Amino acid sequence: MKEFFIIPNSDNINPEVVKHFRRNFFANIMDSGFWFFGDSFVAAYTIMPVFMSTLTDSPILIGLIPALEGAGWFLPQLFLAKHLEGQNRRLPLVLKLGVLDRLPLLFLAIGALFILKVDPTVAVIMFLLIYIVKTFSSGFGALPWQELIATVIPITHRGRYWGIALILGKLMGMVGAIITGFLLTSIAYPTNYAAMFGVGFIGVSISLLFVNMNIEPEIERSLSPANKKLNLWARMGKILRADSNFSNFLINRGFMFLSSMGLGFVTVYGIQEFDLPLSHSAIFTFIMLVTEVVGYSIWGAYGDKNGYKKILEFNNLFLILGLVILLLSKSIWGLYFAFVIMSFSHAGEYLADQNIAMEFSSEEDRPTYIGMSKTLTGPFLLLAPIIGGTFVQLWGYQIMFLTALATALIAFGTIRFFVKEPRLST
Repeated sequence: MKEFFIIPNSDNINPEVVKHFRRNFFANIMDSGFWFFGDSFVAAYTIMPVFMSTLTDSPILIGLIPALEGAGWFLPQLFLAKHLEGQNRRLPLVLKLGVLDRLPLLFLAIGALFILKVDPTVAVIMFLLIYIVKTFSSGFGALPWQELIATVIPITHRGRYWGIALILGKLMGMVGAIITGFLLTSIAYPTNYAAMFGVGFIGVSISLLFVNMNIEPEIERSLSPANKKLNLWARMGKILRADSNFSNFLINRGFMFLSSMGLGFVTVYGIQEFDLPLSHSAIFTFIMLVTEVVGYSIWGAYGDKNGYKKILEFNNLFLILGLVILLLSKSIWGLYFAFVIMSFSHAGEYLADQNIAMEFSSEEDRPTYIGMSKTLTGPFLLLAPIIGGTFVQLWGYQIMFLTALATALIAFGTIRFFVKEPRLST
């Protein structure tokens, strides 16, 4: 463990970063732990779609939940990039936006208590509005937070940091999933959901206290004269024309996110196809969390040593395999196995996606590259479950899963043959 905190001598690493690395590492893994504990009570791929299914039987509206989660996180990020590039610190903005990100969970808890007393259409609209505020607040805070991590965690340790932080987070999320199962089965609807959302709000609020423990060095930053003259869209166009490797990476992200429609419907499909009780959504959440813990433990150290392109390749293939098994499966155990493989893929995808965009550019351009990697691909996350829900409504689950498989195959071909490892090309 002593060797873990040893940072190689380098002129590129701020001495203040080295000095406070242990404290910042601890603060950020604890933030991750409590964040995932709280988030497990509002899991976008399991708990929330099932909650929406108690309000409406529309597969499009149910599919909108994971779509909003992904789009809300991705779409807003680029619009803070230019502002951040001229800021000496990231933490103050992270804390302000973090409050806006967490308050909607409190409103969801209060709203769930009264959901049976209002018109179902009004209930769906109010739920969606609160959820939109939650997801898009997360998105606006995401870029400053990622920049904070990139500042206080050196590149030599980011993969292991993410691996350990996500393992702790998912382990605490597993505890949350166990509590969720208990609440769903022992408390009547909708009080059970109100309790879940309330506990979730407490968990993510504690995580913000740990974010505040970071000691961030004040680094003099300013936009270059060339970048000052360019507006956001002109600068994006310049990067996309000049950096074909990054452009091809974005194409991979777009197709991979389209393929996520498969994972977004597995829980609802399983409950409907095999006539399972709603409490099984907690079982699916638990399976996802366990599998992701295994995935993060493998991919974190691998990424530090070998980069993240290979991780994306491997996990594109795992998603393809999971979708094939899902299409062929006729039993609940086959469904569980497919979900394990797809969750393993999701873990590697998430870890690599959080890190690889940081490595395509210089530090000066890094916020814009991170923002572009999220905002330009975010629409695909928004469209995927909507397309998936439409396909389910018109032609059934099999056609939707086949469509997800086709887009996953295109994504794999793009990352395998058209994207170079950024550590070797910068």
